[in-house]
Amino acid sequence: MPAKVDPNKCEGIGACKEVCPTAVFDLKDDGKGNMKSVATRPDDCIECGLCVDACPMEAITIE
Repeated sequence: MPAKVDPNKCEGIGACKEVCPTAVFDLKDDGKGNMKSVATRPDDCIECGLCVDACPMEAITIE
């Protein structure tokens, strides 16, 4: 399963985007003026877990 971001935990710092070797993530406005990480290319996820380790809010899971 590809990486999933919990928008309730994500603070949009972009650590996942920086470490992802396949560019799965983008930062997007949630419509409330907050930036959130979004897995916009989930089919490219290789389930390496780098994003999970990089996220200080523990907002990303790979199931």
